[in-house]
Amino acid sequence: MRNVVTLQINMSPEQPRTLFKSAFHFLSGTLISRVTGLVRDLSMAWCFGSHPALAAFMVAFRFSNLIRRLFGEGQMANGFIPHFESLRAISSEAGARFFRDLFFSLASFLLLIAILFEGGLWTWLNVGVGEGTAEILQLTMLMMPGIVFICLFGLGSALLQCEGRFFLSGFAPVAFNAVWIGAVLWLRDLTPEQAMPLLAIAIVFAFFMQWAVTVPKMVKFFRGTLPFREFFQPKLFSAELRKIVIPIFLGVIGIGAMQVNSALDAIFARFASLEGPAYLWYAIRIQQFPLALLGVALSSALLPSLSRASERGEWTTFRTLLLSSLVKCISLMLPAAVVLFVLGASIVNLFYGHGDFSQVATYETLLCLWGYSLGLLPAAGILLLAPAFYAQKDYKTPMKGALYAVLLHVLANSLMIFVLKWGAFSIALATSLSALFNFSYLRKKLEGKIGVLWDSLFFRTVVKISLCTFVAALCAFAVAATLFADPTLAVVQGKEPLFTRSLQDQFFSLGVGGACFLVVLLVAAWVLRVHEILELIGLKTRKKETLIDE
Repeated sequence: MRNVVTLQINMSPEQPRTLFKSAFHFLSGTLISRVTGLVRDLSMAWCFGSHPALAAFMVAFRFSNLIRRLFGEGQMANGFIPHFESLRAISSEAGARFFRDLFFSLASFLLLIAILFEGGLWTWLNVGVGEGTAEILQLTMLMMPGIVFICLFGLGSALLQCEGRFFLSGFAPVAFNAVWIGAVLWLRDLTPEQAMPLLAIAIVFAFFMQWAVTVPKMVKFFRGTLPFREFFQPKLFSAELRKIVIPIFLGVIGIGAMQVNSALDAIFARFASLEGPAYLWYAIRIQQFPLALLGVALSSALLPSLSRASERGEWTTFRTLLLSSLVKCISLMLPAAVVLFVLGASIVNLFYGHGDFSQVATYETLLCLWGYSLGLLPAAGILLLAPAFYAQKDYKTPMKGALYAVLLHVLANSLMIFVLKWGAFSIALATSLSALFNFSYLRKKLEGKIGVLWDSLFFRTVVKISLCTFVAALCAFAVAATLFADPTLAVVQGKEPLFTRSLQDQFFSLGVGGACFLVVLLVAAWVLRVHEILELIGLKTRKKETLIDE
């Protein structure tokens, strides 16, 4: 049976190696953009702390990005890529015309949406609202024009992924972050109340710059397929576009529910404390770093490959690609999630524990980080399982999973905020619980389509990865607690922690603890022959190579 499976995989143009190579290109660009994103968040924390005006800005940023989440990111790519690949299989010109018509139709639609939103927000603002709500509405109105550019970037990024330009798709946000960082440094001498409206205006230019980075590659694509003059003769809302309206609409329902839920998170957090949205913002930026590095990278590379395998009916290849991606994801996400628990105090304190960022803010951000970390692995799993449905043009199942997860999330938030009084940490914990539910739902539904998703070999691999991870975690925690008086144990015991403000102590606490974790993890992986962990740093064993060549 193994020989048959291996033969089918080798004959297929879609192989795990090719997939991981594409994911690595996306990861390389994303790593740079995430580092600049980290610098952006550090500059915000150092210059403005967790001031209520900054929290209002973050709430407004979420609201203004609602349309982006609906039409400019995953759902646009999920609806576009499978249909584009099927058209391109007929002819490259058909695929190019489809993209052209979608580009101009989407731009027209977004302009209309932006105008309607501006009008609605202006009306709401003038009806008479409280001072805090008025501040959020004003900042949202200032950012709203940028949604046109960032949604067009989402479509352009999907095209680049189909063309194999994964690095640029991941790298483009660097331009956005650079503008944001420059604006923060320029405005640092102003009060947060004065700086936030100007920063909101800068965000619009930042959105434009992120889209502009992808334009040259899109132009190059059309030069090789369509005459330049024909590009400016689109068929707005053509019959071909209407074929993806339902897939996108179903996706928008699921993502829309999640984004409305995200906006509700900010409202729940404001009930917990005025600074609550800021704590959640800073915590989730750390949690999303490993998620974006591999989870999003694998998901972006996986969808085109799964779409082509589904189109050709190569279900053995389909399952192999999916399983390989899940194992690769677990080998990074499980250690990352554990590190965020064991060394989370050192991470938060080093990144944010400076300037106007208080001891209380550091403590609350750490709690939120722990809450989000519980959902890191299932969140990454959702990113990989959802494309398996989209590749088969099944958009209803991920939508249902998202809706059920949102309902669970709201109920959990209501219980933990208003009844248990757990503060902003409640939102992070509810997010993780809903992610775990959504992942379990998608896994069950997918197994109904393609059979049992994982076998005993998969489970043995996961057990070995887990064993290596927890041995490394115990060693790292012992070192951090003994040598640097890490406050993690005090937080767990409910005692008031003391976070050092010495940059040298912060650096060595994280550096030594992190180095200990990594060394022990790799040694344990070498002893137990956990190839998936060793391959993350380029190490390969003879046994692994033999299995690949069979």
